[in-house]
Amino acid sequence: MRTNVIFASAVLLLSLATFSSVTVAATTVVNVLLEDSSSDTAIGNMRMSLDHATVTAGRVTFRAKNQSKNLVHEVIVVRIDPKKPALPYDEKKGEVIEKQIHHLGEISDLKPGASGAITLSLKPGSYVLICNQPGHYKAGMEANLLVSR
Repeated sequence: MRTNVIFASAVLLLSLATFSSVTVAATTVVNVLLEDSSSDTAIGNMRMSLDHATVTAGRVTFRAKNQSKNLVHEVIVVRIDPKKPALPYDEKKGEVIEKQIHHLGEISDLKPGASGAITLSLKPGSYVLICNQPGHYKAGMEANLLVSR
């Protein structure tokens, strides 16, 4: 009986030592501010700003805060080809054509003052975050992100 207890204790200690040496993948957090200067529902000066312009490949959590007082915003994460940075755009709708982009995920329809988050696994490359509410992308609601190795 005592041998079994000693053996079980040794197995438990070995298991704990193995578990503690396993590296848990870290997640990088990028804070995204969605801002406009409109005092009504008209489109004013808009911008999307990130607290990191470059992150390391892996898990990235985007935490968005809509600081608008009147407008709904969103964040769409798009992988882009740096040789073709322009996104396909429908002038009539005032939106990026989402079916034609490498859309990785989004935080959709954040009401004024609301926050949201999304965690994605990103590979090295170039990305752009956009708000695709009608007219917002062309009004300046975009931010570039570089993901390094």
